[in-house]
Amino acid sequence: MATGLPIKMVVLTIVGMVGLAAILAVISSSEAAMPKPMHANIKSGSLIILSESPDIIELPVEVINSKDGTPVEKASVTLSGMSAAAIDITDSSGDTVLRFDKSELELKTQEGYMSLVVRAPGFREYENEFAVKVVN
Repeated sequence: MATGLPIKMVVLTIVGMVGLAAILAVISSSEAAMPKPMHANIKSGSLIILSESPDIIELPVEVINSKDGTPVEKASVTLSGMSAAAIDITDSSGDTVLRFDKSELELKTQEGYMSLVVRAPGFREYENEFAVKVVN
């Protein structure tokens, strides 16, 4: 009566082990699939004074991997606010220069802020709402 029981136990044990191995493989590979953190630095300072020259503003930006400090290549960097925007892509060293004209800025009060947003494949989006301060 119980002759088929040991074979069923062996088959179910093997199937269970295969399922457990598949679950462990998914768990261990999911860490690599998670987006990595990144950070962006404005190299020249984060203050724009409208009354000073030059009229064309150039802001060098560096984008790095937050975990190991390596540069992030081909990241989309956007600086926007006060009716102006500048967009560019980082090079192999993680650097780019954002350029815009001061005349594009609409400053309704004595000061305002521009937002920096960085996106790259395999990384979490980086955003700084107060990246650049603009004063009159």
